[in-house]
Amino acid sequence: MPLIVGTCVAVLGTARAGEGGESAPRGSITLKEAITKALTYDPTVRKIFADVIQADGFAKEMRADMRPQVFLEASAGGERRDRSSDGLAASDEWLFSRSASLVARQLIWSKGYFSNRYKDAQQRREASLMLEKEQRELTAYAVTGVFLDIIHARRQIVYAENNVSEHSRVLGLAKERAEAAGTQADVDLSDARYNLALNLVRERRLALKQAEAKYVRLVGEQVPNSLAMPRVPTVKSFDSLDFHQNWHYLATLHQSSAAALQKEALKGKYAPRFYLEGRGTVGQDVDGIKGRDNSASAMIVMSWDLFDGGRRKAEIQQASADIERQEAITQEVLDTLRQDAAAHWADYTSAGYRLDLLRKYSKSLKGTVGLYREQFDLGTRPLLSMLDIQNEVTSANIRIADEERDQAKLGYSLLYFTSGLITYAAGAEQIATPREPDGSTPVPGRPMGDRVPEPVELAHARSLGQRPSK
Repeated sequence: MPLIVGTCVAVLGTARAGEGGESAPRGSITLKEAITKALTYDPTVRKIFADVIQADGFAKEMRADMRPQVFLEASAGGERRDRSSDGLAASDEWLFSRSASLVARQLIWSKGYFSNRYKDAQQRREASLMLEKEQRELTAYAVTGVFLDIIHARRQIVYAENNVSEHSRVLGLAKERAEAAGTQADVDLSDARYNLALNLVRERRLALKQAEAKYVRLVGEQVPNSLAMPRVPTVKSFDSLDFHQNWHYLATLHQSSAAALQKEALKGKYAPRFYLEGRGTVGQDVDGIKGRDNSASAMIVMSWDLFDGGRRKAEIQQASADIERQEAITQEVLDTLRQDAAAHWADYTSAGYRLDLLRKYSKSLKGTVGLYREQFDLGTRPLLSMLDIQNEVTSANIRIADEERDQAKLGYSLLYFTSGLITYAAGAEQIATPREPDGSTPVPGRPMGDRVPEPVELAHARSLGQRPSK
């Protein structure tokens, strides 16, 4: 798992985040709480868990082939026989024949056919579990993205509304000057820019509504008034990312193992099979012979397909092709993870550079705004230049907010590639499947065998917008 630096970021509003989203004030929600609710609500997670239940049932079905089989046979009806079993003449009359047999059979040896089929099914069940965890990570990633989008949109609305207030103030000054000087040019331009500022507010509110609609779809409830800004991960280096922990990659490894076991099972499919069979029978007037007919036996039974017409070789050929396919899929998944993560890493580092430049630019703008106002008060700076500098300040603030949001989402995406997002943002307990593979509620204190990534190592916290100390 990568070394991550946790950051505590200021919230729009009231709540403060701590270790992955602790309790927030009333009317607010943390990222941990949102992820927990989404994992419970998301129908896609439940749908994929149904595949786990099905795979577990198939594994149990394969296991049953190696366990003792007990069954009851019974028959009753009319029967007539003109010759007894010793060749002597019988009564040659119809008798009511009835018998019941209790049979027990246990597999002794099958050249690994049934045992390998069971191991194959176990591997496929494990693959289903890994894919279910992958979907949980994907759902958490989607929730994290929309969570950050809502905070970002609300933040930008504040900037846009402040921009409208400044444009309104300048428009009022332009009207006062127009009444005194009799010129309307500044008023018209100020009014047009004021309308553009209003439109910016409408655009940001639309973006907020879209993000909130996506939140409702993922979490299943309305967005609270306040969202607590989560810790923003900072990945130290690309080399620290371990893609071998990715759930999808682990699923392909289990699929490859299953394919190899399937081939081994097919090698023993047409080999001799030995069973231990015990039988106890009670009967009356069986085979048309008067009298009681009880028997008991314990025997070793063998079955062997001596000639299969080439079916065995054909099935093994198909299994060999499946092994090659699964190995290629495993390599493809790992390569794709590395390529996608490399692209996100490049964007992540570029966002950091852009943020540094924008923050320096914003700092210089603050000094320029004060200077412009002094010059305007002295009459050496035109009125519309105040709008120019205000638009520039708003643009810089919005761009900084965009970059901070994008960098945060990219940081979480790098955790997603290593299947560490849920562990980092909501706690390792949320990656564990909430039910047993057969769909039942887990027994308290009984381990479920879930593969939980190691805890994320955290360093000191810092606020969003604050550069780490060297």
